[in-house]
Amino acid sequence: MAYGEKDFIGRWSLGKLAFLERYLPAYLRATKPALHRYYIDGFAGRGKWIDKSTGKSVDGSAAIALQHIDKFTHLYFIEYEDERAENLRSLISSYGATQKATVYVGDCNEYLPLIMRRIHYKAPTFVFLDPSSDQLQWKSIELLSKWKTELFILFPLNMTLIRYLPRRGAQEKWATERLDKVFGTREWENIYKNKDRLYLTSELLNLYTSRLKNLGYDHINISDIFKSDTGQSLYYMIWVGKHPVGKKIMDTIFEKQSPQLKLF
Repeated sequence: MAYGEKDFIGRWSLGKLAFLERYLPAYLRATKPALHRYYIDGFAGRGKWIDKSTGKSVDGSAAIALQHIDKFTHLYFIEYEDERAENLRSLISSYGATQKATVYVGDCNEYLPLIMRRIHYKAPTFVFLDPSSDQLQWKSIELLSKWKTELFILFPLNMTLIRYLPRRGAQEKWATERLDKVFGTREWENIYKNKDRLYLTSELLNLYTSRLKNLGYDHINISDIFKSDTGQSLYYMIWVGKHPVGKKIMDTIFEKQSPQLKLF
């Protein structure tokens, strides 16, 4: 998880963590025959967070993954901020996992090619991609699709991307460039200019998921919209995989999860 107000997170983030906590054991059982298995967290954040509603400490995605350190060949964490990266290193050390986990400090899109060169293309690899805004670029999704990967992606449609599409006036050049990088195409512009605003969200979501399918991710689950404590729409969580077993597991996880992880 890449974000939080200082060290705090809200309930909309707890749902993602609950998913990860439920899914990783099932994923590891399903991939047990494999000689090597890997975990990548592209926006790892801190190892621990504080639930802003209760004040209690909560395991972040890195801490949840490290609970299964003995079952992964290696875990890779990417974090942009130095302080959070140092926190991750301390967490890894506390698990005695310094030989099996690596922290990279910088841009996820730049480090993923380096990491993937170290992984055999047939080795099952689970990738958690949880940006705080528009940082995840389509070129990274394309790269990951060449390996035996399952992805769990935060798609920041309402909290970021829609805001780049003004109801009136000209769109800023920087916004156009960012949307191009997220979608990997200019097709979003045709939707923006020719579709009723009422259908803009669903059409852009369809564009993104259809492009994921075109990369070979035949199995897709999309969460309901995650909302803030005040009811503001934020983002969708999208799981994609290449094997029907993963889809079957994911269906079960989504059905058991909180209402904000129900399937469309």
